Amino acid sequence: MGNESSTSYMSRHMYEIAREIASLIGDYLWLKPGTTVYEESDRISDLDIVTFNLNSRNPTPNTGGIIQMAATLSFSTSKPVHYYTEKSIAVPVRSIPMQFLNISQDEKNHNEAQITGFWTDLFKEAVAVMPINTTYKLVPFYGSDDQLFKALARRTFDAAIGLTVMTRKGSELLEFSYPYFEVGPMLVMKEKPEPNQVFSFMMPFTNEMWCTLAAMTMFNAFVIWLVESRTGHESVGAIFWFPLATLFYGGHRESPRSNLTYFVLAPWLVLILVVSSTYTQSFTSMITSSDTESSSCLDIEDLKKTNAIVGCDMEDSIMLQHLVEYIGFQRKNIKHIAQSSIDDYAKALSTGKIKAAFFWAPYSGLFLAKYCKGFRSWGPNHNLRGSSVIFPRDSPFAPYMSEAMVRLCGSGKFKRMKDDLLSFPECSSSTIDVTMKRGIGPGPFSGLFILSGTASAVAILITVIRPMRRRWERLVQGMLMGRGLWVWLTTLFSRDQRGNQLQVQLARISFTSQTQLTSS
Repeated sequence: MGNESSTSYMSRHMYEIAREIASLIGDYLWLKPGTTVYEESDRISDLDIVTFNLNSRNPTPNTGGIIQMAATLSFSTSKPVHYYTEKSIAVPVRSIPMQFLNISQDEKNHNEAQITGFWTDLFKEAVAVMPINTTYKLVPFYGSDDQLFKALARRTFDAAIGLTVMTRKGSELLEFSYPYFEVGPMLVMKEKPEPNQVFSFMMPFTNEMWCTLAAMTMFNAFVIWLVESRTGHESVGAIFWFPLATLFYGGHRESPRSNLTYFVLAPWLVLILVVSSTYTQSFTSMITSSDTESSSCLDIEDLKKTNAIVGCDMEDSIMLQHLVEYIGFQRKNIKHIAQSSIDDYAKALSTGKIKAAFFWAPYSGLFLAKYCKGFRSWGPNHNLRGSSVIFPRDSPFAPYMSEAMVRLCGSGKFKRMKDDLLSFPECSSSTIDVTMKRGIGPGPFSGLFILSGTASAVAILITVIRPMRRRWERLVQGMLMGRGLWVWLTTLFSRDQRGNQLQVQLARISFTSQTQLTSS
């Protein structure tokens, strides 16, 4: 087939030979003679190649080049022989959400990989609407983006699918399909709760803290009322409100009479002082920072200045390089989280392990579709070139794929596929119960609560035991009064008689006895 005058003749009964030859020259784009800028009508397709001539003007053409026919094909065999071969499509095995790309073992053939997901479905739909018939095979590719670019440049593969962001080096070697997705790093952060609510004044403390504080206040008020009521205080009601009033002001008209009241109030006032100062600082900080948070919570410059920890898939070399070299994050402040698990990102953002997360634009849309409450996105801050299908330079397959993508977008098929991808039966909020926790709990004040509660409990015991002791003493005295000797002994050794009182009592007894004897 190298000489211009040479002709290879194949009869209609030698179809197998024609098929083998067609497979060898299948990477060429066959055109009519004299074609320079070809149109669809200039292509020779769906013909049975039986007798043909090749010009010797391209004796050693490049793979995928254009060869002109020297003669018109006029007859065919019973079966068509196409001018293309099976396309080898590389599928990069990387950390990608399984909704976009999932590689698993084929159930029927365990030696083969089963590849599913949005990228493969989109590629199949594009191939179905292409103006040419073609077959392809999806081949998993284990390697970095640079290795994939080099493999495509060597034409090891006819194309590669999956979102690929192009670098300057890669753009010199490869071609892109129609850019139907916005490509660029998206910043996602946890959304701050709005403080402008009716009960925003309760936000500095948790519900547990408020309940504990109210219970301790009522308990101390009851103890003070119990103690002061034993002293016959005229304004017991005012004393009852003393623990409540200490929450708001310090001056009081009524002063406690019992030392036990001061014993109860001392740790309670310390607790109130610490709690009130903490509440004031927390509430003031929340109010003053609300405007700043609402306007700059997604500010990249603030993240860099504060050395905030951000998360991204560090196995994605292009994303990592973009964050470090272009945006300016320090590598030590970047935490690796696999992009395949968007739930891990939601957990890390909710618990505060990272302040922000970076996704490529299509994947951030999936994240926000699943977690539509409690998170916000911003970007892309730098729009980059990229596509889900890339080809070697000057690939004849690229124009048809771009045309097919345009058809899918124009027909609405792509939008329906995207809506199905981003539709979830239930929209999650900020994922975890930790996100619902707000304010300070009773934990930091537990020591003061225990001290105040112990003091009140001791005061109750003393207040209850005192009258019981007095009643017991009177009961014992009443029992002893029934007998003379015991009455004398009780009178003699009464705790109210001391020293000279005992002598006076004995003198009186002696004087009485002498008087009786004299009179008798």
